[in-house]
Order: sequence, then C-alpha cells, then structure tokens
Amino acid sequence: MSLRLGCHVPSLVSGKAVHALPLMAPAAGCAAPLLRHACAAQPGRPASPSAALNARPSRRALTVQARYSGSSFGSRGTPEILDRVIAGACYILPFMNAFVYARFLYHMQPLVKACLQPLLPAIAGYSKIPFASFIAFFALYLGIVNNQSMSRFVRFNAMQAILLDIGLILPRLIETVISPPSSGWGAQLYVNSQSFIWIFVTIWVVFGIFNSLIGQYARIPFVGEAADAQIR
Repeated sequence: MSLRLGCHVPSLVSGKAVHALPLMAPAAGCAAPLLRHACAAQPGRPASPSAALNARPSRRALTVQARYSGSSFGSRGTPEILDRVIAGACYILPFMNAFVYARFLYHMQPLVKACLQPLLPAIAGYSKIPFASFIAFFALYLGIVNNQSMSRFVRFNAMQAILLDIGLILPRLIETVISPPSSGWGAQLYVNSQSFIWIFVTIWVVFGIFNSLIGQYARIPFVGEAADAQIR
C-alpha cells in the first residue's frame, strides 16, 4: 500500500515552490516522518524541536601530536657509546695537569697513594712529553670543540674540561709571583690549599666522566654555563 502526499517543497531548479509534490511511502506508518521532514524544509516555517536537535553540527575528533625536545640545550637524543667514551676521555686533561697539586696528599695519605699508584706510569709518561699540556689543549679545542661534525654532547664536555684545565693556571701564576712559604702557618696553609685544589678538580673530573659514560650532561656550576655559551 502506498500513499500520495502533497506539501510545499522548494524547487532545486527554479527556486519556486512546487505544489503537490508526490512523495511515495511504502506504508502509512512511514508517511508522518517523511511529511515532517519535507515540510520542515519550507522557507518561513519554523523547524520542529526534534529537527533542531537533529541539525546539530557533528563533532569531529581532533588529534594533537606533540614532539618532545630536550631542555635548554635543544633537541638531543641519547648519545652513542662512542660519544660517551670520547666525552669522558676529555676530562683526563685536567686530571693530568692537576696531579702536581696532589704531591702533598700522595705522601701524607696512604689511601690517596694507593689510589694514584696504578696511574703513576701514565702520569710520568705524560709529564715527559714536551709541551704535552699545550698539545692536548689545542687537540681538544681544535679537534673536538670547533669540529662541527662531532656531536654537541662531546663538544660540550670537551669545552668544559678545557675550562676546568684553564682554572688550574691561576694557582701556578700566583706561585711564580709569590714564593711559597717554607715554614710556619703559611707553609701549612700552602699545603692545604694545594691539596684542596687537587680534591676539588678530582671531584669534578669524576663527576664529568661518570655522567658522560651514562649519557648525561655533566654541568659543573659556572663552568657548564660558560662551556654552553662557547659552543652555541
């Protein structure tokens, strides 16, 4: 059974209303929804509440992709094993040059002597090379710090080791200007200051080597900021 219904439906071609547009429904039960839908499209007639609900805009899912970048150093991945080893080896330079400040502790403290005893052949060989300190200094600066093909992780640690080594020059300059005292409280102060310099440098050397081997940036206070500014 089919019903023929009529209502005003706008024409898609001429823009004029067409009367008695036949709508075919398969059954009487389906005629009412089709009639309401057709009549709701007439201009000037308000839509029913149900049609307004059905006319709500559809919601679309918004996908946001976020990329994580490193901290203030910029985007950095995990350093490779070779980069970690090279970065840690850079701290050998300040350690070798700081050994001269450990001469008092070496003779007074058995524990320090036991720790440094295996390193004596390497330290002795390093001290016998003419201008070894200058050669190692420029090798690090020109070969690593200014080498853009090296990773930033290696260059940062090399620059930090160089700055730590430069800090060892100041006490030596003071010794050339002021002769160290040989007795009294002045001599004791001199011995303690020399030992303190070696302990201070050794702590940061161990700190730098350890963090480099695990792939972390070892930022020494004040020195790390200066090293970071030099390689930007």
